[in-house]
Amino acid sequence: MVSKLSLAGAAVLLVTLGASPLAMAAGSGGSMGGGAPSGSSQREDPAQAYQAGVTALNAREYRDAIRHFRAARRALPNDGTVNYALGLAYVGADETEEARSAFERAARAENAPAGARLQLGLVHLQLGQRDDAVAQQAELARLIAACDEACGAAKRGQLQTAYDQLTQALSAPAAAAADPATTGWNFPNVEEGRTAYAAAVGLINQERFPEALEALQRAETAVGPHPDILNYMGFASRKLGRYEAALGYYEQALQLAPNHLGAIEYLGELYVQMGDLHRARSQLAQLDGLCAYGCEQREELARWIDSAR
Repeated sequence: MVSKLSLAGAAVLLVTLGASPLAMAAGSGGSMGGGAPSGSSQREDPAQAYQAGVTALNAREYRDAIRHFRAARRALPNDGTVNYALGLAYVGADETEEARSAFERAARAENAPAGARLQLGLVHLQLGQRDDAVAQQAELARLIAACDEACGAAKRGQLQTAYDQLTQALSAPAAAAADPATTGWNFPNVEEGRTAYAAAVGLINQERFPEALEALQRAETAVGPHPDILNYMGFASRKLGRYEAALGYYEQALQLAPNHLGAIEYLGELYVQMGDLHRARSQLAQLDGLCAYGCEQREELARWIDSAR
């Protein structure tokens, strides 16, 4: 019932990712349309703050990195990517307690990097909390065992590397810092983020949803919090039957851009799949208000609701 995602709309977004990260591409529900929230010019753009944090972290200017990442986190307090990057900055600044708190938030997130529990375990060891580090080792083992075909081979390999490194640290006299890149984490540049985003669109159109989520994670690691990326994360998660994860991603997208047409439509479709037609109609009413002369997102959601009656 959902048409394939528009590569043309994605191409427009690829330009906006390199310029003003919260500028939305116009188009169908698949190509991501909408606008930045009213008053957005008066608050710091979380994607730009994130990118400034990456630049500072790479330059080992840890205090500046912390400041920028915290600004990004104010928009999405529980985002795994942002909290993980903030934790790395705190580690660089030798602020171990703060790093632990950031990594704990990162580890709880749906989009938690594979190395989040590794870094959290290492911080616990630095703080003399061995039992807590062992608990992170056990959680990594659980995640590996639960990583099925939908999880993906790449993610499973990253989790295994994290488990192996934490196991080694637990057997060593003193815990050494782990390079995040060994678990598949690094900070790609914005151009690489655009490439990953375009790849994700193609993968979704091929119904290769686990790989699409990996590509979207890489795009977010490069670009920072962006409603279009989060919306696609919701779409791919929904197609994998992960409704709660999809709900979280759509809500995050709408936190950043309340009038995002694609996220409003897709959230309505999710409510239909969850059997909540009342909330689905509420999403349709929002689209009625935003699309004065009708729009593809409104018509598509209306078809979903009609077919569910």
